[in-house]
Amino acid sequence: MSEAGAPCVVGHGIAGPVDIRDGRGRPLHHMDVGGGAVQVALCKGESALITARGDRPEPTVTPVRPNEDAPRWGLPPI
Repeated sequence: MSEAGAPCVVGHGIAGPVDIRDGRGRPLHHMDVGGGAVQVALCKGESALITARGDRPEPTVTPVRPNEDAPRWGLPPI
């Protein structure tokens, strides 16, 4: 996530070249800025999926079990 009007720079941690696509699977313009990060051209409310080049997974959203106890994001401790 980037601040309003700021470029969206993402550190992805993927070894080698990447593909970056929008929610409909269309390629997005991006620029490698070094250090394992890319700058992605996004407008307000848009999202991007970053994958290894040639990888086309079917995105699904599912709950993930935590490795350890952690505070909830954005909520006060219970």
